[in-house]
Amino acid sequence: MAFAQKESDAPVATNRGSHGNVHLLSYGFNQDCSCFVCGTTAGFRVYTVSPLCEVHRREHAPAFQNRSVVLIAMLFKTNIFAMVTVSDDDPSNGGQNKVQIWNEATGKFAGELRSRNEVTGVVLRRDVIAMVCEYAIYVYTLGNLRVIQHLTTNANSRGLCALAAASEPWILVCPGQSTGAVRVQVGQDDRATHVFEAHQTALAALALNTSGSLIATASEKGTVVKVFQRSDGQLLYRLRRSARPAVISCLTFRHDDRFLGVASSSSTVHIFKLDPSTAAT
Repeated sequence: MAFAQKESDAPVATNRGSHGNVHLLSYGFNQDCSCFVCGTTAGFRVYTVSPLCEVHRREHAPAFQNRSVVLIAMLFKTNIFAMVTVSDDDPSNGGQNKVQIWNEATGKFAGELRSRNEVTGVVLRRDVIAMVCEYAIYVYTLGNLRVIQHLTTNANSRGLCALAAASEPWILVCPGQSTGAVRVQVGQDDRATHVFEAHQTALAALALNTSGSLIATASEKGTVVKVFQRSDGQLLYRLRRSARPAVISCLTFRHDDRFLGVASSSSTVHIFKLDPSTAAT
């Protein structure tokens, strides 16, 4: 189903109310990291980064009655959200086998993507949306939700997948079919697709910069973060986070690619400077 992608910076009124405790289940930044969205046990909330404040809340609405948002992604600052919801009344959690597209402008679901398997992640940009399952990723056009690519991966219970926000054509990175490998998919042209070995152990996190020229990865060991050149998989930076293992949960490039943020299960967040003069070229 086609829908408008009207963008607005204006705060939207919230529908607050006293409905008991609400718990955070998922979160994610938008494509330019100016906002982030939180899925909750009653719906979702949107926050701006600077200033840090809540600008919208959709909870306890009829469409989310007795439903929790376990995965969610937003499209820039538009009214479009992709989410996985589960019903309190469905013990089989059948809702986790589909991605629903919510249009906040109409207050309705505008479409959905279905899978035989549980959805572990969802990412989107203005032209495509990717539904991530444990062993496969399905890429659809965002306008009419038509499947255009089916990618097979290694076990991917973390739902690892990233789309470059501003590349042309779209660029997607995800786990390859072997442990520690990264697959780079450049649009629908398989001639530009390649796979490279990033780590000896399974991937725990990955990220793309805005243009799709750099890929950051971390393994389950969590001691080292690597940055690769997307075009050929060349290692540019090897960044040691710590000698102690940790679970790395987030990798994020700054908009100018000069810094990389790393969040983990440790009590610190690491910021690494990416100096082109020290890159291994």
